[in-house]
Amino acid sequence: MLTLFAEGGFPMWFLLAFGLATLAFAARFAHTPARRTLRTALALAGATAFTSVTGVCADLAAVGHHAPGYLEAHPGTTMVEALLQGVAESMSPAIVGFTMLSLAALVAALGLQREVTE
Repeated sequence: MLTLFAEGGFPMWFLLAFGLATLAFAARFAHTPARRTLRTALALAGATAFTSVTGVCADLAAVGHHAPGYLEAHPGTTMVEALLQGVAESMSPAIVGFTMLSLAALVAALGLQREVTE
């Protein structure tokens, strides 16, 4: 997890904040189902999703800017190798963000189940 966070760069801080807030409101909804709490959790989930996409875009842009310098510093490395490594690291925000969204959806589903049965 720390490797994913380091590879994702600065956008991961925003992703962590929005993702934890989403999980917190999903847990609050699961504990005490209320439409207002669910709406807040859904809004935060949207922020988390968009931050995941923004993080991937920012990381891909960084790869494009830094790949030539990486090739100069690492002789024998091909452009394809550098780009593949960069793209792999750029997926970190999506992996972390969508994992948080999956967990929040699971927790919110428990709240929806409790809401229906009460």
